[in-house]
Amino acid sequence: MWREELISGARLLGLELTSQQIEQFAVYLRELKRWNKTYSLTTITEPLEVVHKHFLDSLNYLVLLEGAAEVLDLGSGPGFPGLPLAIVLPKVKFILVEARRKKTIFLTFICQQLGLENVEIIHLHLSPENAKTSFENRFPVIVSRAVTILRDVVPVAASLLAVDGRLLFTDAHPDRQEIERELKKWPELFFEKLDKTRLPGRAPDLYIGTIGKR
Repeated sequence: MWREELISGARLLGLELTSQQIEQFAVYLRELKRWNKTYSLTTITEPLEVVHKHFLDSLNYLVLLEGAAEVLDLGSGPGFPGLPLAIVLPKVKFILVEARRKKTIFLTFICQQLGLENVEIIHLHLSPENAKTSFENRFPVIVSRAVTILRDVVPVAASLLAVDGRLLFTDAHPDRQEIERELKKWPELFFEKLDKTRLPGRAPDLYIGTIGKR
């Protein structure tokens, strides 16, 4: 049942999953549930919920990743949105940054199990203070599903984004005026657009936003 939901959801995003990719998602689902008993990685564990609220929710970012060569996932948790995207975009390099050790242990394990060679896992608590010195290069695309996008993600992304780079985020209740008001603190950043996602994911109405850097 969950496989059919994953396949049909991916098709709505214009993606035809291969048998190998479906098997990778099956391994991911199985190991997420197994590890969750000990490590409490997520409150969402039922297969259909994982498919809709984690896997397909993550794949919503696909529509804005065309042409991307490298993507930084800030606060990846147990791998969302980075790992589902890495499964379906094997030619794109994904760097997953996560502050909690137990989750980076899981991320390292699951990447090995899935045979993902396009993923790098970094155990690091990024802050506005250390963001400028934590990476040698700046990133063309940053993705994040963090709830506190303005408080925690934007100040870090301001340092880590390359010029003409984009920060992609999803939000169930975005306040465009609040975002534009907060972005005035970073003159190099600008609010580009906000669209409803093709799939509901974590909420019946889910939006994907883009913040650019001059």
